Amino acid sequence: MKTSISSKYDSSGFHSRYDRNFRPTPSSIQLAGGRMCTRIICTASEGDNLPGPRGAFSPGQEAAARQGLFNRIAPVYDELNNTLSFGQHWVWKQMTVKWSGARPGGKALDVCCGSGDLALLLARLVGPRGEVTGLDFAAEMLEDAAARQEAQRLEGMPPKAASITWVQGDAMSLPFEAGSFDAATMGYGLRNVANIPAALSELHRVLRPGCSAAILDFNNCTDPFPDAVQAFFLEQLVVPAARRYGLAAEYEYLRPSIKRFPTGSELERLAREAGFAVARHYPISFDLMGVLVATKGRAR
Repeated sequence: MKTSISSKYDSSGFHSRYDRNFRPTPSSIQLAGGRMCTRIICTASEGDNLPGPRGAFSPGQEAAARQGLFNRIAPVYDELNNTLSFGQHWVWKQMTVKWSGARPGGKALDVCCGSGDLALLLARLVGPRGEVTGLDFAAEMLEDAAARQEAQRLEGMPPKAASITWVQGDAMSLPFEAGSFDAATMGYGLRNVANIPAALSELHRVLRPGCSAAILDFNNCTDPFPDAVQAFFLEQLVVPAARRYGLAAEYEYLRPSIKRFPTGSELERLAREAGFAVARHYPISFDLMGVLVATKGRAR
Protein backbone atom coordinates (compact mmCIF):
# COMPACT_ATOMS: atom_id res chain seq x y z
CA MET A 1 0.00 0.00 0.00
CA LYS A 2 1.42 3.38 -0.97
CA THR A 3 1.28 6.12 1.64
CA SER A 4 1.55 9.89 1.88
CA ILE A 5 1.11 12.49 4.61
CA SER A 6 -2.16 12.37 6.56
CA SER A 7 -4.28 15.51 6.66
CA LYS A 8 -5.98 17.88 9.05
CA TYR A 9 -9.73 17.20 8.71
CA ASP A 10 -12.73 19.30 9.70
CA SER A 11 -15.83 20.74 7.99
CA SER A 12 -17.00 24.24 7.17
CA GLY A 13 -20.44 25.71 7.74
CA PHE A 14 -22.42 25.54 10.96
CA HIS A 15 -25.87 25.27 12.45
CA SER A 16 -27.02 26.88 15.68
CA ARG A 17 -29.19 23.88 16.68
CA TYR A 18 -26.19 22.38 18.46
CA ASP A 19 -24.90 25.51 20.16
CA ARG A 20 -27.11 28.57 20.58
CA ASN A 21 -24.00 30.66 21.35
CA PHE A 22 -22.07 29.47 18.32
CA ARG A 23 -20.67 32.22 16.11
CA PRO A 24 -18.64 31.37 13.00
CA THR A 25 -15.18 32.85 12.58
CA PRO A 26 -14.35 33.78 8.98
CA SER A 27 -10.87 33.33 7.58
CA SER A 28 -9.54 33.82 4.08
CA ILE A 29 -7.59 31.15 2.23
CA GLN A 30 -5.88 31.19 -1.13
CA LEU A 31 -6.70 28.58 -3.72
CA ALA A 32 -4.66 27.49 -6.71
CA GLY A 33 -4.33 30.30 -9.23
CA GLY A 34 -4.49 33.00 -6.57
CA ARG A 35 -8.26 32.80 -6.01
CA MET A 36 -9.37 33.79 -2.54
CA CYS A 37 -12.22 32.18 -0.64
CA THR A 38 -13.70 32.65 2.82
CA ARG A 39 -14.29 29.62 5.01
CA ILE A 40 -15.94 29.26 8.41
CA ILE A 41 -14.15 27.77 11.37
CA CYS A 42 -15.01 27.34 15.03
CA THR A 43 -12.95 27.91 18.13
CA ALA A 44 -11.88 25.06 20.36
CA SER A 45 -14.46 25.92 23.04
CA GLU A 46 -17.27 26.03 20.47
CA GLY A 47 -16.23 22.68 19.01
CA ASP A 48 -16.19 21.09 22.46
CA ASN A 49 -19.92 21.86 22.84
CA LEU A 50 -20.93 19.69 19.88
CA PRO A 51 -21.87 15.98 20.09
CA GLY A 52 -19.43 13.33 18.97
CA PRO A 53 -15.91 12.23 19.88
CA ARG A 54 -13.94 14.81 21.87
CA GLY A 55 -12.02 17.14 19.61
CA ALA A 56 -13.88 16.23 16.41
CA PHE A 57 -14.87 19.87 15.85
CA SER A 58 -11.98 21.62 17.62
CA PRO A 59 -9.23 23.22 15.49
CA GLY A 60 -5.92 21.57 16.18
CA GLN A 61 -7.58 18.39 17.48
CA GLU A 62 -9.93 17.40 14.66
CA ALA A 63 -7.31 15.55 12.61
CA ALA A 64 -6.49 12.97 15.28
CA ALA A 65 -10.09 12.84 16.54
CA ARG A 66 -11.61 12.12 13.13
CA GLN A 67 -8.86 9.78 12.03
CA GLY A 68 -9.40 7.83 15.25
CA LEU A 69 -13.16 7.88 14.68
CA PHE A 70 -12.92 6.24 11.25
CA ASN A 71 -10.36 3.73 12.43
CA ARG A 72 -12.67 2.72 15.30
CA ILE A 73 -15.78 2.27 13.16
CA ALA A 74 -13.93 0.39 10.37
CA PRO A 75 -14.81 -3.13 11.67
CA VAL A 76 -18.58 -2.49 11.58
CA TYR A 77 -18.77 0.33 9.01
CA ASP A 78 -20.08 -1.77 6.10
CA GLU A 79 -22.55 -3.73 8.20
CA LEU A 80 -24.04 -0.58 9.74
CA ASN A 81 -24.19 1.22 6.39
CA ASN A 82 -26.08 -1.63 4.79
CA THR A 83 -28.46 -2.17 7.70
CA LEU A 84 -29.26 1.46 8.46
CA SER A 85 -29.75 2.50 4.83
CA PHE A 86 -31.83 -0.64 4.10
CA GLY A 87 -29.34 -1.36 1.31
CA GLN A 88 -30.08 1.94 -0.43
CA HIS A 89 -26.49 3.17 -0.11
CA TRP A 90 -25.62 0.91 -3.05
CA VAL A 91 -28.14 2.75 -5.23
CA TRP A 92 -26.70 6.13 -4.22
CA LYS A 93 -23.15 4.95 -4.87
CA GLN A 94 -24.01 3.52 -8.28
CA MET A 95 -25.59 6.86 -9.20
CA THR A 96 -22.43 8.63 -8.05
CA VAL A 97 -20.18 6.42 -10.17
CA LYS A 98 -22.42 6.97 -13.19
CA TRP A 99 -22.42 10.76 -12.71
CA SER A 100 -18.61 10.78 -12.43
CA GLY A 101 -18.43 9.99 -16.14
CA ALA A 102 -15.98 7.11 -15.65
CA ARG A 103 -15.64 4.98 -18.79
CA PRO A 104 -14.09 1.64 -19.76
CA GLY A 105 -10.32 1.97 -20.04
CA GLY A 106 -10.25 5.18 -18.04
CA LYS A 107 -8.26 6.23 -15.01
CA ALA A 108 -10.46 6.96 -11.96
CA LEU A 109 -9.82 8.29 -8.46
CA ASP A 110 -11.92 7.74 -5.33
CA VAL A 111 -11.02 10.24 -2.60
CA CYS A 112 -11.91 9.46 1.04
CA CYS A 113 -12.53 5.92 -0.21
CA GLY A 114 -13.26 4.39 3.21
CA SER A 115 -13.82 0.65 2.92
CA GLY A 116 -13.76 0.84 -0.87
CA ASP A 117 -17.37 0.69 -2.09
CA LEU A 118 -17.03 3.40 -4.75
CA ALA A 119 -13.54 2.32 -5.78
CA LEU A 120 -14.74 -1.27 -6.29
CA LEU A 121 -17.67 -0.04 -8.39
CA LEU A 122 -15.32 2.14 -10.43
CA ALA A 123 -13.03 -0.86 -10.99
CA ARG A 124 -15.90 -2.80 -12.52
CA LEU A 125 -16.84 0.11 -14.76
CA VAL A 126 -13.39 0.99 -16.12
CA GLY A 127 -12.57 -2.69 -16.59
CA PRO A 128 -9.21 -4.48 -16.85
CA ARG A 129 -7.79 -1.87 -19.23
CA GLY A 130 -8.54 0.91 -16.74
CA GLU A 131 -6.93 2.00 -13.47
CA VAL A 132 -8.48 2.95 -10.12
CA THR A 133 -6.87 4.63 -7.12
CA GLY A 134 -8.54 4.76 -3.72
CA LEU A 135 -7.24 7.34 -1.22
CA ASP A 136 -8.11 7.71 2.46
CA PHE A 137 -6.49 9.03 5.65
CA ALA A 138 -7.63 6.13 7.88
CA ALA A 139 -5.25 3.18 7.69
CA GLU A 140 -7.75 0.65 9.05
CA MET A 141 -10.32 1.65 6.44
CA LEU A 142 -7.72 1.09 3.71
CA GLU A 143 -6.82 -2.31 5.16
CA ASP A 144 -10.51 -3.25 5.08
CA ALA A 145 -10.82 -2.02 1.48
CA ALA A 146 -7.78 -4.01 0.36
CA ALA A 147 -9.09 -7.13 2.14
CA ARG A 148 -12.47 -6.78 0.41
CA GLN A 149 -10.77 -6.43 -2.97
CA GLU A 150 -8.69 -9.55 -2.33
CA ALA A 151 -11.75 -11.51 -1.18
CA GLN A 152 -13.55 -10.59 -4.40
CA ARG A 153 -10.51 -11.64 -6.43
CA LEU A 154 -10.35 -15.03 -4.71
CA GLU A 155 -14.07 -15.53 -5.29
CA GLY A 156 -13.59 -14.75 -8.97
CA MET A 157 -15.87 -11.72 -8.93
CA PRO A 158 -15.96 -9.46 -10.72
CA PRO A 159 -13.89 -11.23 -13.42
CA LYS A 160 -13.22 -8.11 -15.50
CA ALA A 161 -12.35 -5.37 -13.04
CA ALA A 162 -9.42 -2.99 -12.91
CA SER A 163 -6.74 -3.34 -10.29
CA ILE A 164 -6.98 -0.81 -7.45
CA THR A 165 -4.08 1.02 -5.81
CA TRP A 166 -4.84 1.99 -2.20
CA VAL A 167 -3.12 5.17 -0.98
CA GLN A 168 -3.10 6.67 2.50
CA GLY A 169 -3.10 10.42 2.00
CA ASP A 170 -4.56 13.88 2.29
CA ALA A 171 -7.63 14.99 0.34
CA MET A 172 -6.37 18.58 0.54
CA SER A 173 -2.96 17.74 -0.91
CA LEU A 174 -3.41 14.87 -3.34
CA PRO A 175 -0.15 13.08 -4.18
CA PHE A 176 -0.83 13.02 -7.93
CA GLU A 177 0.25 15.06 -10.92
CA ALA A 178 -2.14 17.58 -12.45
CA GLY A 179 -4.48 16.13 -15.05
CA SER A 180 -3.95 12.52 -13.93
CA PHE A 181 -7.56 11.23 -13.90
CA ASP A 182 -10.55 10.91 -16.22
CA ALA A 183 -13.07 10.76 -13.36
CA ALA A 184 -13.22 11.19 -9.59
CA THR A 185 -15.64 10.27 -6.83
CA MET A 186 -15.91 11.06 -3.14
CA GLY A 187 -18.41 9.40 -0.82
CA TYR A 188 -19.16 10.92 2.59
CA GLY A 189 -15.75 12.54 2.71
CA LEU A 190 -16.02 16.20 1.72
CA ARG A 191 -17.99 16.88 4.92
CA ASN A 192 -14.99 15.73 6.95
CA VAL A 193 -12.15 17.74 5.44
CA ALA A 194 -10.71 20.76 7.23
CA ASN A 195 -10.84 22.91 4.14
CA ILE A 196 -13.61 22.16 1.65
CA PRO A 197 -12.47 24.72 -0.97
CA ALA A 198 -8.94 23.29 -0.91
CA ALA A 199 -10.23 19.72 -1.35
CA LEU A 200 -12.38 20.82 -4.29
CA SER A 201 -9.44 22.69 -5.78
CA GLU A 202 -7.32 19.53 -5.54
CA LEU A 203 -9.99 17.48 -7.29
CA HIS A 204 -10.08 20.11 -10.03
CA ARG A 205 -6.28 20.02 -10.34
CA VAL A 206 -5.93 16.25 -10.76
CA LEU A 207 -8.78 15.90 -13.27
CA ARG A 208 -8.19 16.15 -16.98
CA PRO A 209 -10.00 18.93 -18.89
CA GLY A 210 -13.64 18.12 -19.56
CA CYS A 211 -13.78 15.47 -16.82
CA SER A 212 -15.99 15.35 -13.73
CA ALA A 213 -16.02 14.64 -10.02
CA ALA A 214 -19.16 13.23 -8.37
CA ILE A 215 -19.40 13.81 -4.62
CA LEU A 216 -21.98 11.92 -2.53
CA ASP A 217 -22.88 13.00 0.99
CA PHE A 218 -25.71 13.74 3.36
CA ASN A 219 -27.75 16.70 2.15
CA ASN A 220 -27.85 19.71 4.46
CA CYS A 221 -31.43 20.38 3.46
CA THR A 222 -33.05 23.74 4.18
CA ASP A 223 -36.58 22.33 3.90
CA PRO A 224 -37.85 21.76 7.48
CA PHE A 225 -39.64 18.47 6.79
CA PRO A 226 -36.76 16.47 5.21
CA ASP A 227 -34.44 18.01 7.79
CA ALA A 228 -36.67 16.78 10.61
CA VAL A 229 -36.86 13.30 9.04
CA GLN A 230 -33.08 13.21 8.75
CA ALA A 231 -32.69 14.30 12.39
CA PHE A 232 -35.13 11.61 13.58
CA PHE A 233 -33.42 8.93 11.50
CA LEU A 234 -29.95 9.77 12.80
CA GLU A 235 -30.78 10.47 16.42
CA GLN A 236 -33.48 7.85 17.03
CA LEU A 237 -32.34 4.99 14.78
CA VAL A 238 -28.67 5.34 13.80
CA VAL A 239 -27.19 6.37 17.15
CA PRO A 240 -29.07 3.69 19.17
CA ALA A 241 -27.95 1.05 16.65
CA ALA A 242 -24.37 2.24 16.93
CA ARG A 243 -24.63 2.19 20.71
CA ARG A 244 -25.00 -1.60 20.56
CA TYR A 245 -21.49 -1.70 19.12
CA GLY A 246 -20.13 0.77 21.67
CA LEU A 247 -19.91 3.49 19.00
CA ALA A 248 -22.61 5.97 20.05
CA ALA A 249 -20.24 8.95 20.24
CA GLU A 250 -18.84 8.17 16.81
CA TYR A 251 -22.30 8.27 15.24
CA GLU A 252 -23.55 11.22 17.31
CA TYR A 253 -20.96 13.12 15.28
CA LEU A 254 -23.03 12.72 12.10
CA ARG A 255 -25.86 15.18 12.74
CA PRO A 256 -23.73 18.20 13.74
CA SER A 257 -21.28 17.48 10.93
CA ILE A 258 -24.17 17.56 8.44
CA LYS A 259 -25.59 20.81 9.78
CA ARG A 260 -22.13 22.40 9.54
CA PHE A 261 -21.84 21.22 5.93
CA PRO A 262 -22.60 23.65 3.07
CA THR A 263 -26.03 23.41 1.44
CA GLY A 264 -26.40 22.24 -2.15
CA SER A 265 -26.31 25.75 -3.60
CA GLU A 266 -23.30 26.62 -1.44
CA LEU A 267 -21.48 23.52 -2.67
CA GLU A 268 -22.15 24.56 -6.27
CA ARG A 269 -20.67 27.98 -5.57
CA LEU A 270 -17.62 26.53 -3.81
CA ALA A 271 -16.98 24.16 -6.74
CA ARG A 272 -17.09 27.03 -9.22
CA GLU A 273 -14.75 29.07 -7.02
CA ALA A 274 -12.38 26.08 -6.99
CA GLY A 275 -12.19 26.31 -10.79
CA PHE A 276 -14.89 23.95 -12.06
CA ALA A 277 -16.70 25.27 -15.13
CA VAL A 278 -20.00 23.61 -14.26
CA ALA A 279 -21.33 22.45 -10.88
CA ARG A 280 -24.75 20.98 -10.09
CA HIS A 281 -26.00 19.52 -6.81
CA TYR A 282 -28.66 16.81 -7.10
CA PRO A 283 -30.75 16.06 -3.98
CA ILE A 284 -31.66 12.36 -3.88
CA SER A 285 -33.55 9.96 -1.60
CA PHE A 286 -36.24 12.48 -0.60
CA ASP A 287 -33.59 15.20 -0.09
CA LEU A 288 -31.80 13.19 2.60
CA MET A 289 -28.70 12.71 0.42
CA GLY A 290 -27.13 14.73 -2.36
CA VAL A 291 -24.60 14.38 -5.15
CA LEU A 292 -22.49 17.30 -6.33
CA VAL A 293 -21.34 16.86 -9.92
CA ALA A 294 -18.56 19.27 -10.89
CA THR A 295 -17.01 19.36 -14.36
CA LYS A 296 -13.66 20.85 -15.29
CA GLY A 297 -13.64 23.12 -18.32
CA ARG A 298 -12.18 21.87 -21.57
CA ALA A 299 -8.74 23.06 -22.61
CA ARG A 300 -8.78 26.00 -24.98
